[in-house]
Amino acid sequence: MYLNLNLLSNLFEEDINGVCHNVPNMTYQKWKINSLGFRGKEIDFEKKEGGIRIVCLGGSETFGYYESEGKEWPSQLGKMLRDKFQTVEVINASVAGLRVTKRKDYVGKYVLPLKPDFMIIFHQRILEYVKESIRGAKGREGISRRRGKKLKNIEKEPFTVSAKRAFSKIEDVFMRCFPEGLTTKYRLRKLRRRIRHKEKKHLIHKEPMNEVPDNIVFEYERDLKAFIQYLKENHIVPILSTFPALVTPFNRDINEEILLVTRLIFCIELSENAILHVLRVLNDTIRKVAKEENLILIDNEHLMPKTREYFGDNFHYTDKGAELLAGNIYDILDHTILIK
Repeated sequence: MYLNLNLLSNLFEEDINGVCHNVPNMTYQKWKINSLGFRGKEIDFEKKEGGIRIVCLGGSETFGYYESEGKEWPSQLGKMLRDKFQTVEVINASVAGLRVTKRKDYVGKYVLPLKPDFMIIFHQRILEYVKESIRGAKGREGISRRRGKKLKNIEKEPFTVSAKRAFSKIEDVFMRCFPEGLTTKYRLRKLRRRIRHKEKKHLIHKEPMNEVPDNIVFEYERDLKAFIQYLKENHIVPILSTFPALVTPFNRDINEEILLVTRLIFCIELSENAILHVLRVLNDTIRKVAKEENLILIDNEHLMPKTREYFGDNFHYTDKGAELLAGNIYDILDHTILIK
């Protein structure tokens, strides 16, 4: 199972200022958006007197992808907190297509009116951020403005969606007739062929990078600090979380296929080694910023076991993974701010 952002693209659009947001009252398959434009059940616009609002802000990993309905981690966190803190309300304000460079505009227009008290800042299109920095493109790629009609891919596909799905099902049936080791080799060879094709298009005979450039790490740190300052100025307490990934330097051999898919989908400019490098370096940056800004840090990257029991792919969680992540956050909140 791998992320297909086209599924979630039915749920969000860009406003006239180019800020991505969820479409209010939209329902698509298991995903439901309430009237205020957030995933989950209806909530009151006005905060209850004495109430505490915690906003979760991230990308598709926070919005929820593989989890069963109501099992994404913000929803599970809300249930855990309500059992002990009756006045606490958790809002999943994540947007799968929201760029890091647009999150301040998004929060100012769509989140601040709800008067949140805390904001948990989670993994948000990290590799897309690196890709856009490398390409020098601030405009979002792969998604065009919706403006009342279904989104389309910018890159043209050789088959229609229905034809591709039919072909994929036939291929799956065919491959089940062969031993697992043989089918794995076939998928890896197919992935590498697709990677070579994409390299020719974007690298133009250049070699992929083996490390993320220092200037991109600096830009990421600068943007994160600026966003934290913005939240503080608006009387919102920021809470940082590192972002867990399934593939690490220690298990990359058994997860080679997932690592190749990550590179193919998110950032062809980086080698597989560089993908692992950027995830480590940017998590270290989050830890550094949390320490310098004296913020609460939930180090989910260290707390989450790196197995398929908890991950649906490299960045998205199973029901059990989302439950564990929500529990990690609950434990920190319970022992710090909320108990006070």
